[in-house]
Amino acid sequence: MTEKFIQTAKEEISLLDDITLNENDLTEEAKALFTYHTDILNAFEGYRLRILQDKNLSSRSRHRLFSMLNINHINSKQVLNYMAENKELISRNLPLIGPVVICGLPRSGSTLLYNLLACDPHCHAPLYTDMRIEPTPPVSLTNHTEHERRKALLRPFLTLYTDKVNGTKDNFVSSHPMFNVEEDYAILYHAGFMVVQMAMLVNNQSKFSDFLSSEMKKDFIYNYHELFLRMLNSVNEPSSHWLLKAPVHSFYLDTLLQHYPNAALIMTHRYMKEVLPSFCRMMVNFEKVFSIEPNSTDARDALIAQYTQLIDKMVECLLEFRSTHPERNVFDVKYNDLMKQPIDTVHRIYDHFGLKWSNEFEIAMQSWLQDNPQGKQGRHSYSLDDFGFKQEDIDVRYANYDDLFLRSSSSGTTQ
Repeated sequence: MTEKFIQTAKEEISLLDDITLNENDLTEEAKALFTYHTDILNAFEGYRLRILQDKNLSSRSRHRLFSMLNINHINSKQVLNYMAENKELISRNLPLIGPVVICGLPRSGSTLLYNLLACDPHCHAPLYTDMRIEPTPPVSLTNHTEHERRKALLRPFLTLYTDKVNGTKDNFVSSHPMFNVEEDYAILYHAGFMVVQMAMLVNNQSKFSDFLSSEMKKDFIYNYHELFLRMLNSVNEPSSHWLLKAPVHSFYLDTLLQHYPNAALIMTHRYMKEVLPSFCRMMVNFEKVFSIEPNSTDARDALIAQYTQLIDKMVECLLEFRSTHPERNVFDVKYNDLMKQPIDTVHRIYDHFGLKWSNEFEIAMQSWLQDNPQGKQGRHSYSLDDFGFKQEDIDVRYANYDDLFLRSSSSGTTQ
C-alpha cells in the first residue's frame, strides 16, 4: 500500500484520464463474508462515470479525483481482506457505551466540539493516520513510531495537493482546520460515499437532486463503517466509548442507529444565514485542492446551487429524524453557547448522557483551547453577498430549522 500511495501522490507527469476499478486483489474469503463488496465497487464505478461526464474538468482535476477514488477503493479492499483473515474480530463486542456521535450541520462548531470531547482519556476518536493511509493493520495509539511514519507519508501528499501546486493549503485549513483526530467521514470514503466531493462536479446529463437521491440509498456504507470500527477497537478499545463526528451522518441517522443502537447523538446547530455562506466558502476552497476552476459565471452558480442542495438535504433529514424519533438519546448544542462556554457545554453533554467526568479531562480541554485559539490555522471569511444569498430568503427558507433548534431558551434535548 505504501508504494501505491506514494506513486499516486507523486504522479503528476503521467496524469490519469481514467481508471479501471477491479477486485483482483480482494480475496475469495472476503467476497464471501462481505457481500456488500459489490455495492462498494458499483459506488466507485458510479463516481468514475460522473467524473468522466463533467466536461469542465481539467486534466489535472480529473487526475486528482481518479486518484482519490483509486486510493479509497484500495483501502476498502485491504480492510475487507484483513477482517476476513481475522474474522474473530467481527464478533468481538464494541463498548457498551456509545459511540458518541456528533452529527449536526457543517460549519456549526462541530470540529471544535469534536476536539474537546476527544480530550477525554477514557474515549477514543479515529485518527487521520488510522483512516487515510495504510489502514491495515490497525495501529495501537501507543505505537507512536508507526503513527509518525504514516504522518510522514501524508505530508508530501498534502503538500502536493495544496501548497506547491495551488498555494491553497492556508485557504483550505482556515475553512476546515486539520488535527490529529479526523472526521470518520474518511471511513465512509472507503465504502464509496463521497457525496461532498461529488458536489463539486457539474453533470449536464442528470440533475443534482437525482444524484443526491441515489446517494441516500447506500445503507451498505454503514456495514463497512461498523466493520472498520471493530477493526480499530481490536487494538484501541476505549475504557468508556468511541467518539465519532461527521455532518454526513445526518443523511443516515436511522441506518447509523441500526448498527450502533446505543449511540449518543450530539447535534450542533447554527443559524442558517451563517452556515450556508460558510459552507460555500469552504467548498470553494476545497475546489482548489482538486484544481477545479469554474470557467464561467453559470458554472460557478451551478456549483453554489449544488452546495445549497446538499445543505438542504441535511436539514431535511435532521428535521425528519427529529419528528419521527423524539425519544432518541439526543443532545442539541447551539453554536453561540459552545463558543462562549466550551467546557461548560461539554459538561452538560456528559451530565446528560451519564458519562464519566474527570479532572484530567477538563485540564486537557483547557490545554487544547489554549494551544488552539480560533483562527490559529487561518481566518475563514465569508458573507451572504459572496454567493448571492439574501438574508430574508434564508430566514424564510430555513424557518422550521431555526425555530426548532435555535429559538428555544437553552441547549439540550428536544423531546
